Amino acid sequence: MSERAPTEDRLRDQRDRFVAFAFAGADLLLEVAADHTVSYAAGASERLCAVSNADMLGRAIDDFVQPADRFTLTEALRRIAQGGRFDSLKVSLAGPEPQAALISGLNASHPNRIWHLAISRLRSAAIAAAIDPGPQPGVRIDTSDFVTLVQQRLKEGEDSGEDYNLTLLDLSDAKNMSASRSTDFFANVEGFLRAHSVGGTSVGRLRDDKFGIITDHVLDQQEVQRRICDIAQEIDPDAPPLEVHSATVDMDDDEMAERDLTKALVYTINKFVAEGGETLSITSLAEGYRAAMDDTLQRVAHFREVITSDKLLFVYQPIVNLTDWSVHHFEALARIRQGDQVFLPSTFITFAEDVGVVTEMDMVVCRRAIQALKECTVVPEGSRVAFNLSGRSMGNPAFIQALLTLLTDNIALVPRLLFEITESSEMRNLDEANRVVQKMRGMGCQVCLDDFGAGAAAFQYLRALEVDFVKIDGSYILDAFDTHYGKPFLKAMASLCADMGIKSIGEMVEDEKSVALLNEVGIGYGQGYYFSRPLENVAHFVMPPLTDPAALRAS
Repeated sequence: MSERAPTEDRLRDQRDRFVAFAFAGADLLLEVAADHTVSYAAGASERLCAVSNADMLGRAIDDFVQPADRFTLTEALRRIAQGGRFDSLKVSLAGPEPQAALISGLNASHPNRIWHLAISRLRSAAIAAAIDPGPQPGVRIDTSDFVTLVQQRLKEGEDSGEDYNLTLLDLSDAKNMSASRSTDFFANVEGFLRAHSVGGTSVGRLRDDKFGIITDHVLDQQEVQRRICDIAQEIDPDAPPLEVHSATVDMDDDEMAERDLTKALVYTINKFVAEGGETLSITSLAEGYRAAMDDTLQRVAHFREVITSDKLLFVYQPIVNLTDWSVHHFEALARIRQGDQVFLPSTFITFAEDVGVVTEMDMVVCRRAIQALKECTVVPEGSRVAFNLSGRSMGNPAFIQALLTLLTDNIALVPRLLFEITESSEMRNLDEANRVVQKMRGMGCQVCLDDFGAGAAAFQYLRALEVDFVKIDGSYILDAFDTHYGKPFLKAMASLCADMGIKSIGEMVEDEKSVALLNEVGIGYGQGYYFSRPLENVAHFVMPPLTDPAALRAS
């Protein structure tokens, strides 16, 4: 007998070796026929699916997967029908006790169209935690969360040498479907996308009709659009043909710093969500970064034009001394005028903080506040005015130097100025911030810590900064009426301030019941619509009468 001819022992050893290799990476091996029925099963089927290997034969593979994951598995099998494989698709197995598992599939071009599946159970919380579950199916995801997901996948791809791709899909044309059918349609589309995504978990529903998907292969745009249109026809045969808009963004980020990558992702995804896929022309993150930079420069130019024009205006709201029912000072609140309408500048200021130009607005505010005190045309003569100062500006040495010079040049007006420090969390060096606060107080102005209690570190700021006033966040005033712990908590905050020699201001005073509450818990000042809405001109402001004097008497 020839030495080359394999012996029966060698064949047995080779078979056992390959079986051992297979079970080293999986708990259950299946062969699935073209009709998706199980034709062969070996392994821990009873432990995973509560049936024996023999009982799995002839049954649809769908029977052994939870309903929410069946469409995704079907699409994964459809994906490899023409050859290829899919890896580590996370699903929940059906059974008395559903178990999380990873399924990998291979189409080895078997002549009888047999596909091979390997199923691995996630055996512990530690292993499950290592597999990022991604967004929950059917749940919308914030842009920031999806950007984080993309960055995580990029890092994973970099570690494993994989090139990942980001595809954005706009299905707004599905609005022609009925509500019930569109729900089923979007659920099936998400299942289809999960089958193509990295790990079956890299899909984000950015809006009801917009999706982002991260893949380890370049999606065939025409095939994706064709399949989504087929799903639409299956769900609603009478609906007009669906138009799908999609765009793939190259995520090759080798030349980009992490901060630049984040900026490019945020810009690209926000642009897609706002404008849709039909107009999205960005094809790479590098291009997205350049577009973000161009857009930012244009917005900075517009920001500077607004803050130096009459489009930036101020309205004034009184802060009332509840002891004698008098105006202690007015807070100057910035507004943006567009045509005949006036808007809160929240997004405007957020942008200024994000790109580092908020100090420019703060300096304009300071100059305008001093001008208002000089002219006394919109505020009463001799009155005091408070204006907001960003925590970021407090940490900017150039701004602080310019501010102190401005105060020195207008030293006679300084006792009529108050500063409300906002965004305290942006102050990185509290010791230095307190030195600045003390310089301002030493010149004669007063300082207030705004939105006290709104952040987890509020008491840290109170301990580090020696201030004259604390403005307690309005949510605590509301809680005092709505929860059993609200009033004791509010009283404790007011008592702490009093013990430290700091006056407290309560926001959101809407009625006399709120006035009585503030007096009861020991808060001496109030601000809210009960006294006045913010007004452009308070030169002749008169306090409204208090109809219930008992409200001023602390219980």
